[in-house]
Amino acid sequence: MATDELLRSGALRDRAFAEALAETTQALVCVLDRVGRFLLFNEACEQATGFSRDEVVGKDARDFVIPPEEREAFGAVLRDVWRTARPSPQVGHWLTKDGGRRLVAWSNKPVLDDNGEPRYLVTSGLDLTERHRGTEREEQAMIGNADAKLREIGMLAQEQRALRRVATLVASEATPERVFAAVSEECARVLQVDSSAVFRYEGDTANIVGRHARDGVGAFPLESVLHADENTTIGRVLRTGAPARIDDYAPLEGEMASAMLRAGYKSTVSAPIFVGGVLWGAVAVTSSELLPPDSEARLDAFCELVSLAVASAQARDDLQASRARLVRAGDEQRQRLERNLHDGAQQRLVALAVTLRLVRSRLASDPDEAARLLEGAALELDEALGEMRELARGLHPVLLTDRGLRPALQALADRLAIPIELDVPDERFPSGVEATAYFIATEALTNVAKHAEATHVTVTVAHTPAGLQFEIADNGRGGADPVTGSGLQGLRDRAAAAGGSLVVSSPPGRGTTVCAVLPLTSD
Repeated sequence: MATDELLRSGALRDRAFAEALAETTQALVCVLDRVGRFLLFNEACEQATGFSRDEVVGKDARDFVIPPEEREAFGAVLRDVWRTARPSPQVGHWLTKDGGRRLVAWSNKPVLDDNGEPRYLVTSGLDLTERHRGTEREEQAMIGNADAKLREIGMLAQEQRALRRVATLVASEATPERVFAAVSEECARVLQVDSSAVFRYEGDTANIVGRHARDGVGAFPLESVLHADENTTIGRVLRTGAPARIDDYAPLEGEMASAMLRAGYKSTVSAPIFVGGVLWGAVAVTSSELLPPDSEARLDAFCELVSLAVASAQARDDLQASRARLVRAGDEQRQRLERNLHDGAQQRLVALAVTLRLVRSRLASDPDEAARLLEGAALELDEALGEMRELARGLHPVLLTDRGLRPALQALADRLAIPIELDVPDERFPSGVEATAYFIATEALTNVAKHAEATHVTVTVAHTPAGLQFEIADNGRGGADPVTGSGLQGLRDRAAAAGGSLVVSSPPGRGTTVCAVLPLTSD
């Protein structure tokens, strides 16, 4: 729409529109429609850019004055203004006709119709590159200071918009996959890179749970599991809990470094995501060019802000999955108990009943045979009682109730055909905590005996400020998958149900370690 058409439409007679123009007659002033086309382009804009109003009016601003790297953010600002009907101040660059750039602070004020809906966007700008003319040195100093300060403001505004988009997804109870994808995309947008990923740590591995790639590189697809070693930024984050970067993969060894080189990536920065004070995962951004020096600080700050969104999405998903697993585990335990009763004690009791009937029929006619049958019945009864005691021990050992965790674990260790070294205090703990610790230890040690091919196991329990902390470590073959292994998931569910946490580390060839912390709440 040309300027005269805009005038005829009555928009300039709108009071708010007229006041906005009157207040900014000495500044850059333009009017945009909802898709970013110029409706008005004042003389100051012409002088600043070298484009005439005839060249740009009716055309998309992105085709003339918006730099390529800021076009996506420009579109996001327009969408935000039309969605919220609120001003959205920004700092950005405009391109000039001769290929130069102007740093401009924009007001971005929407003009509303009678229904309160945005009709046009009036944006008035302050050209910062033209301020404070003096000597060349003074001019550069002033421009440099203003540029740095306003660039920081612009980056903060961009981060806030990104956070709002992620928060909206979380509030709508989007799936964790969508939230992680959004976090990855927003990190790429905030740091202006083409590739990023969200990782979740599982022991010494990192699973890609969110992925964004605008560069068409198919490396590291979603749901990939990577070994987080020292030759990766995610491995360094895992070990230090701090941001890390790698700017040259050529001298590094390992599959990850080779894959980065094949993909054409030069520079990577990763920052940690903490959930509830525990290192949950990391976000990594990659580029074929050297990332700026402030990338670690910027990504780290943004990860701090998105951690709550990640925690909310993951907690909801984990809760649903945990509930399903607990129900399934309960059903499996009941079925196992039914089988054990039916195939063991129940069969023996049935046989005992048959034997006693025979004894009754033989008492008068064959006392010796009756005595022999009674002796056999007594043995069957002893076996049935032993099996019942074993079942009861599996449900809740009497030794644990009467004497505590250390004697119960010692009795468990004595029954397993593998050397087990115990370092467990004699003190008593709340009964619920003792029971949870015991059953986690039982499951973990049973897994070791069945699968680990270990020759030695250590069980260490300590009373710490964080709660009851215990560790079960073996020297077996390792390689246990904490993601797909239902037994390990069950251990984690037990710990979580008691308000605690559990982590499994199982590098291939280096054994498996199960570490858990349970809060010492009173019963």
